[in-house]
Amino acid sequence: MSLGYLDRLGPWSLAAIFPNLYLFACLTVGTGLAYAGMLQMTDVWDNSQMGIAFLIGLGVALVEMIPLWIHLAWQRRFLPQGRFQNGPQALLSTLIAPTIWVALFTIIYAVSPIGSYGSIAYSQFQLEPIVQWSSVAGIAGIEFLMVWASVIMYRAWDRHVSSDASRDGASKDWSSIGTESHRRVRPFHRLLFAPTPTFLIVTLFVFLYGSMRFWNATGTFYMKPLDNTMLPTVKASCVIGNSDANDEPGYFDQTIELAKGGSEIVIWSEGAVEMYNKSMLNDFWSKASNISNTYGIYLGVTYAEYVDSSLVWNKNMFTLFDPKGQVAFEYQKAHPVAMVETTVIAGPNKLPVVDSDRFGRLGGAICFDMDFPNFIAQAGDQKVDMLLQPSWTWGSIGRLEATIQSFRAVEQGLTIFRCGSWAPSTVWDPYHQIFGYKYNLGSGNFTAEVPLRKHVATIYTGAGNLWSYLCCAFSIVILILVITPKRYSDRWLEAVENRIWRQKGTKDNSSNEEVGPTIHTQPIQESA
Repeated sequence: MSLGYLDRLGPWSLAAIFPNLYLFACLTVGTGLAYAGMLQMTDVWDNSQMGIAFLIGLGVALVEMIPLWIHLAWQRRFLPQGRFQNGPQALLSTLIAPTIWVALFTIIYAVSPIGSYGSIAYSQFQLEPIVQWSSVAGIAGIEFLMVWASVIMYRAWDRHVSSDASRDGASKDWSSIGTESHRRVRPFHRLLFAPTPTFLIVTLFVFLYGSMRFWNATGTFYMKPLDNTMLPTVKASCVIGNSDANDEPGYFDQTIELAKGGSEIVIWSEGAVEMYNKSMLNDFWSKASNISNTYGIYLGVTYAEYVDSSLVWNKNMFTLFDPKGQVAFEYQKAHPVAMVETTVIAGPNKLPVVDSDRFGRLGGAICFDMDFPNFIAQAGDQKVDMLLQPSWTWGSIGRLEATIQSFRAVEQGLTIFRCGSWAPSTVWDPYHQIFGYKYNLGSGNFTAEVPLRKHVATIYTGAGNLWSYLCCAFSIVILILVITPKRYSDRWLEAVENRIWRQKGTKDNSSNEEVGPTIHTQPIQESA
């Protein structure tokens, strides 16, 4: 809708300034309202937080409009106005906006204090074939497909509903795909260089790949007996803590009951208790070590470790004890939540990993760490089988965060066991199958049978952010072509186009008749 609105403004001029500002204001308000809920830390609405939300909306709105501006600038420079056409240039023009979008947000996710939070890719959470595409190109691949779909839909609407060419009869000299009617066009070329068929073919491939990956997760394709598809599991439990209560004895009692009930892995939700000094911490560790050794379990305890006498600055910690009572790893949260954990000291940007005898390779991350795909990529690189994730959130953001973080399982090919306070506790496998879900409000526990699945190699694990980097590189080329004087950029594109057609054999040398589609561009102006 935004693209169509801007496209109707006509050539860039002073008259277009106000409509652009109007759209910018709409996006700012909408985005600000969306982020406002994230910043509300209590059940009582705090209007003082609205200013920060709208500042975030201001930045996001500006970034979202840049791909639209560049897309329209490209079209007005390289495509004839007032008529519908197909061909390499028409196809290329539909790829400008998604390429610029992915490039911009790749940079934002790398430097933003909130990571990938807010990515449009997460809106596809319940469309499993699309979610599976993150195992190939990450959330950047999903974002590209979504923006490309928007461009294609507007293109189709503009052609078939409100095209100026249709109203003035100019389309009579053009076939249904936009090539001159007297040209003889090969059917393959009609499909190859027509934007809409190309988009549909790509989408078909994405859905086919995603569907097969999801449904073949346990080797169930095609109709195998159920007992041949069952995976071994481990009983894992979660103690829901609340630092306000700071009920250390109660949490240890719950841990013992869960261990007696057969749980072999028990972890606490994020920041369950507070440690005010080293002596208190040593005593806490001793109790945790004794329980893990006595019951032969992996026990992950969480706590805020204060480092100053005024009890302001602290470290958000997650320590895992093995069945022998020894420390398997000690981890400090690497990405404290911006504007919320302002007194929390960020830990090293290194994800902890340890090998276990029965459960494969275990990793750990705390809550908001999972919103940073580049950080969690360490788990994929080290072939982690199960990632343990203590979490604490507030308001309705807990449900949203559980949704966002499930994408990391698909990208990195691992199982996530999430223990959430004031948030869902969940179990996701590498194929985005859910094996447990429970919403706890600051107390209680959660138990699930977690499948013991080995790490699944994914294309994204091997290629990383290759797709994002390619979009960044092509964005630079696009910007050069847009700002370069038109007489030069036209010549470059014409040379590339001619080379493509020669390689495709679209010239009939015996008759000197062109049989491929001809792409019409505006005449090159030799004058400056």
